[in-house]
Amino acid sequence: MTATTKSRLLPGEGIIKLNKSGTKASFEDVAFSYPLKLIVPARYFFDGTACVYVISYGGGLVAGDRVKLEVEVLGGSNLVMFTQGSTKVFRTRPGRYLSDTFHTTDGISPPTRQLMSTTIHANSTLFLLPSPVTCFSEANYSQKQVFHLEATSSIVLLDWYTSGRMDMGAGEEWQFKRYRSENEIWIDGRRVAKDVLLLEDTHEKGEATETSYAPRVAPYSCYATLLLFGPSTKPLLQHLERTFSSITQYNQSNPYSLLWSFSELEKGEGGIARCAGVSTEAVREWVVQVLQDGGIETMIGEDLWKNAFS
Repeated sequence: MTATTKSRLLPGEGIIKLNKSGTKASFEDVAFSYPLKLIVPARYFFDGTACVYVISYGGGLVAGDRVKLEVEVLGGSNLVMFTQGSTKVFRTRPGRYLSDTFHTTDGISPPTRQLMSTTIHANSTLFLLPSPVTCFSEANYSQKQVFHLEATSSIVLLDWYTSGRMDMGAGEEWQFKRYRSENEIWIDGRRVAKDVLLLEDTHEKGEATETSYAPRVAPYSCYATLLLFGPSTKPLLQHLERTFSSITQYNQSNPYSLLWSFSELEKGEGGIARCAGVSTEAVREWVVQVLQDGGIETMIGEDLWKNAFS
């Protein structure tokens, strides 16, 4: 982290810039400010590939935290981004916070927000493979991720979330106040995908024992979305298309324990897969199997793959 870079960062801001020289990928810039933390493993993993962990101090995000991350992937390099464990979002609490740049004056706790802006240059690939977001009871969380690609760059984007702290029993399941996730993908200046999800409890406090959205997401406890674009994702896109086309579903009295779907985008140049499962582990197993069968392990190397969902 350079002093010049660090001095211009506001609380919660971060910068990642990866380039490649020869066969080696190296970071030209990695900088961050509390509550954001970026960890770059010292070891070498795979030709042209580097890894960074995106985490937060204290093991989670509190009310009012603002995280803003700018990422740039250049020179035909491959960037793999992980988190350490699920991204925990704690319950809202009134007050003012270090990284909250939009202070409230009515005593209402500000939401927790994350913004990622990423540029993926020609022949470069981003593998964004975080652990799921887990919102605690009364949490208010919003994230927006924008990705700018060129025709020859690629992205594997995993975005998933759970119903809450399962070890707390039914009292923490689907009890967060608000969850919003937005993903945009642009290719050569044209937006090719925009995916927005909003779960918001419209009940007044104390009006009901469950949130207004809980019946819509039951009986599942974990949802995942995979967004795929670019030439590097071709084997994975083809695998998903073949597998989904071969599925036969039958009417049954009880819901399936796991459901998934796949849709092509941009005439087969991209695609979106969605999955819902009764447990986080069931969805995790589906994600791992799909990515592995689609060649992602080969692309990022065995060592990095072992760290992806451990």
